[in-house]
Amino acid sequence: MEVSVDTYIGRRNTENYSVVSQDGVQVLVSNSLAGQIDRLELDCKKFMFLHKLKALLEMRNGMVIAT
Repeated sequence: MEVSVDTYIGRRNTENYSVVSQDGVQVLVSNSLAGQIDRLELDCKKFMFLHKLKALLEMRNGMVIAT
């Protein structure tokens, strides 16, 4: 499973993605993957000027992906 992270989307075409928002953070999930996700948890923590983001995806087939 490949996970890609980018903090700047600029002029990229995002029409093939669903947007998940939590605590001021927006996560783009591909539409082909979004239909297979049963649960998505985001853990956003801030310490001084550093930000830490963890994601936990639980798929419909029972597989769990943590990033």
